[in-house]
Formats: sequence, C-alpha cells, structure tokens
Amino acid sequence: MQDVMSNEYHSKMDRVPVKRLVSKRDIGIEAFELEDGNLMLEATLLDPYHLIRLNIQIDPATKTIVLAKSEFANHPHTACPFVASKAKLLMGLKIERGITKAISQRIGGSEGCIHLRELTLETINFAATTLIGYDEGFGLMSREFNILDEGKKYELSKHLLKNSCYIYKEG
Repeated sequence: MQDVMSNEYHSKMDRVPVKRLVSKRDIGIEAFELEDGNLMLEATLLDPYHLIRLNIQIDPATKTIVLAKSEFANHPHTACPFVASKAKLLMGLKIERGITKAISQRIGGSEGCIHLRELTLETINFAATTLIGYDEGFGLMSREFNILDEGKKYELSKHLLKNSCYIYKEG
C-alpha cells in the first residue's frame, strides 16, 4: 500500500503544470576588444517596462573601469532617466573583491536604480570572466586559455576565483 501511495504522489509531482507566460526579462551582454586594447561591454536589460542600456569600458591591464554610461530608453516613470547618469560613478572602480558592494553603494539604494544595479552586476561578472587568463598573457576571452586542460585552467585561475563557487572553495 505504501508503494502505491508513494508512486501516486511522485506521478502528481512530476506532472508539468499548466502555465501561462505573464512576463519575461532578458539581460544581454556583449564583450568587445577595442583598438586601444580596452574591453568594452554593451549590456541591455529588457522587460515589458524597461529597456536599459549600459556601456562599460575596462582597462584590462589594471582591471579598472575607465568609462561607464547608461541610457533608459524605456522606463515606467518619467524620473527614471535621471538615474542614468549614476553609471558615471562606476568609473575608477577596479574589478576585484568588494566590487559588488561598491557598485551597490554607488548606483543602488534609494538614490539609484535596482535595475541598473542588477544590469551592472551581471555585466561586471561577465567582464571578470572575460579577463580570466589575461594576466597570464592569454588576452581577452582567449581561445588558447579556454582549450587548456581543466587542471591547468584551474591552477591559473584559482587565485582569482577563490571561494567564488563550489569548484574554487578553499579546503
């Protein structure tokens, strides 16, 4: 009897629920190497209420944001575009531990925009990925780095990614 009840329960739990899409948010980020060697990231956040564009340029040698600007092309409130200029406050930040907190302080909270903050954090995470291997001479998002043996990639990147996920946890 227990097995029959258990099977009934699991078959109900395994059913795909009937669903109706009510909304969607997309974040897209593209990374480019500029003629001067800088990394440029163009990012967008798109949902039914927002189209926010963010452009960040980073000096890969110093991992410093050298240019940042945003545009609120679609927004739910007339005051939203006033926050776009906050992106400039990202300039001078270095991609290193603590940048998440610095971003939140500069463009988040009651004086900022949660959506610009979200888009910026995603963009910076992608920038950090693009920069892995750069200091070892591999270039931006290097194919040569990406095709290395898993163990070699781990050894080259473990100091950058320490405690960032399960794979890179200490101990």
